[in-house]
Amino acid sequence: MDYIARGLVAMSSKTSFKDLYLVRRTLSFAGLEMERAKSIFSIIGVPLDSSASHRTGQRLGPLYVREASLYIESSGFTIEGFIEDVLFYDEGDLAVVHGDVQETLDRLSKVVAELLGEGKYPIVIGGEHTVTVGVLRGLKTMGLRPCIVIFDAHFDLRYDYLGVRYSHACTFRRSLEILGDITLAYIGVRAYDKDEILLVRSKGSISYITPRVLETIGISNVIASIRKALSNCDHIYVSIDMDVYDPSYAPGVGNPEPGGLSPREVLPMITAIIDERLVGLDIVEVTPQYDINGASSILAAKTLQEALIVANLKVKATTT
Repeated sequence: MDYIARGLVAMSSKTSFKDLYLVRRTLSFAGLEMERAKSIFSIIGVPLDSSASHRTGQRLGPLYVREASLYIESSGFTIEGFIEDVLFYDEGDLAVVHGDVQETLDRLSKVVAELLGEGKYPIVIGGEHTVTVGVLRGLKTMGLRPCIVIFDAHFDLRYDYLGVRYSHACTFRRSLEILGDITLAYIGVRAYDKDEILLVRSKGSISYITPRVLETIGISNVIASIRKALSNCDHIYVSIDMDVYDPSYAPGVGNPEPGGLSPREVLPMITAIIDERLVGLDIVEVTPQYDINGASSILAAKTLQEALIVANLKVKATTT
């Protein structure tokens, strides 16, 4: 992969941002300690909630998702495989600067670029959805402009929100500014303002599937539609906001919206969409203080586990 070769040369004479900005935790995802040298995927927690506008507490998401991952079975739900066979290493958490979103995103972008330069695929546990911006900056640094598949109740395409441009509600507006008019393919969107829908309808590169459409055409046709939207993409990035799920499944999120999807809908779509073009993934917006019996953290852990199992099968074949 040419971007890895370029990255290795670029990073050889520079300070290690991993050493500078990552803090190792005693608790790792699924309780597994892989050998880092043999890993393909690097898990990073980003405990950020500085721009949260409704419910706060997303900074606890990485901790609670990791804890929940210890107590679910290791097998896949829609695909045969086990998390202990996934070549991942839990790098720990980013040293977040609370109250300074832009500095935090800058740190994350440098860490992501460094990991890509080492041949690793970044897997981020948020934190609020703004963290995606930092990951995409890192990808851009390494010459990547991936199409993005977004599981979300919202478009997050506002120019600003409450006067703030680096807000969770502006994530993909900033992403378009960073990457240009790349393909955005949304699944589960059901809440947006007038300016957002006008922007979406003005751009042929943005598509979306609402829960009502999914209900009408079925999962297999949604998968076919998303695959068609991604057909000309060299790389893809997947971003999963836990509010894509209906609040009855995931009550502990920052901005819950009724009428969402079920795990039996989301998990098969994730495993069908992830392929060898994947360059990274995030799962965001778990807000444990508002959870009920840890349901959202458990579902987030299961969702991430499912994504990792299929990514391992698809991506490993291209790196070995």
